[in-house]
This record gives sequence, C-alpha cells and structure tokens, in this order.
Amino acid sequence: MALSMAIPDVRSRTAPDADQDIILDYDPTSYAVTVTPEQVNKNETICFKGTNGNSVRVVFLSPFGDEVLEMADSQTRMLSVGGFYHFKCFFTPPGGTEIQAKTGGILDVQPHRP
Repeated sequence: MALSMAIPDVRSRTAPDADQDIILDYDPTSYAVTVTPEQVNKNETICFKGTNGNSVRVVFLSPFGDEVLEMADSQTRMLSVGGFYHFKCFFTPPGGTEIQAKTGGILDVQPHRP
C-alpha cells in the first residue's frame, strides 16, 4: 500500500481580496483549533485570518511531517489541487508574542480527484 498525498500546489494572487476567508480560532484551555469553513473548493483563492484581533500564520505539512509551505495572515493564494491538507497554526495576539497551537488544523479542498 502506497501512501500518497499531494503537496499544496498554490499560486500567489495579486488581487487584494480572496474568494474565501479561512477563519482560525484557538482555545488555549482545550488546545482546540477551529477552522471555519473546514471545506473549500479547488481553484478558489483563500486567505487565513484570526479572530479577536489575532494574526495567524500557518505552515502546511507533508505526509512525512516536513514543513512545505507557509502562509502569513491575510496572504492570498489559489488552491489548485484537491485533498486534505494538515497545517500547524501560530497565533499572535495584538501587541503580544507568537504562540504555536498544540494542535493543528485541516483544510478539505474539494473535489479530491481531478
């Protein structure tokens, strides 16, 4: 059995607005990261944003745990390959220092097949 997972194939976009904002929230008491929405469509342009004035940074992971792509708060990118994408989450409160969430997030890009 082969393990395969596409690396997120994304391209920068020059337009200031994304088709879909991905809102990330972190609860430090339960260590839960909430991703809203959890599912987006292939060929949409996305951007990650935090709640409560927090800025966010995400680092996508390969199936081997390697970090492969980083997206900063409000950076827009186009998703061109479907699949489930796991990422580490980092949150920076206004005037504070960055903290890494103890759990990460998952983004489901549909459809999974071409």
